[in-house]
Amino acid sequence: MKLPKEILVPTDMSTYSLSALQYAEIVAEVFGAEISLIHVVPRAEKPVEIKKVKGEPRKEETSIEESRKMISHLLMDKDLVIRSIKIIVRSGSPAEEIVKAAREIDADIIVMSTHGRTGVRRTVIGSVAEKVVRYALCPVLTVKPEEFRELVSLSEEEVAKDLHMN
Repeated sequence: MKLPKEILVPTDMSTYSLSALQYAEIVAEVFGAEISLIHVVPRAEKPVEIKKVKGEPRKEETSIEESRKMISHLLMDKDLVIRSIKIIVRSGSPAEEIVKAAREIDADIIVMSTHGRTGVRRTVIGSVAEKVVRYALCPVLTVKPEEFRELVSLSEEEVAKDLHMN
């Protein structure tokens, strides 16, 4: 087993996703690892025609730069990070971009929240986290936010049924 030296932490800037950053900080401190934080700006479902006005950035570029600033402010306001981290902002499908970024930076582990902005819509694990766990080449540590620990009280029978163990 390879010890983590590069940690990727996806965030959608929700409180839930920031709990994963706190875990990543601990892991980074223990192993002397670096942290890269990634935020993916989802693309519009219908293609939008973007006309570039001379001297003005395109909408997508503006959104990415605004997201980068928002993340920086959020991290400073919440006093979450005690070490320097790299901030990656991309546009596209969140799960795909997280998996791609993990490969590109040669991440040893991805630390992410089981849920993001959409909250409890998916009870056990969010769809982005589920896809990242399925397709990432490196290990994925999923962090269940405190709020969900009490909400999810499944019986052993329900778990066995969902895992097709019956």
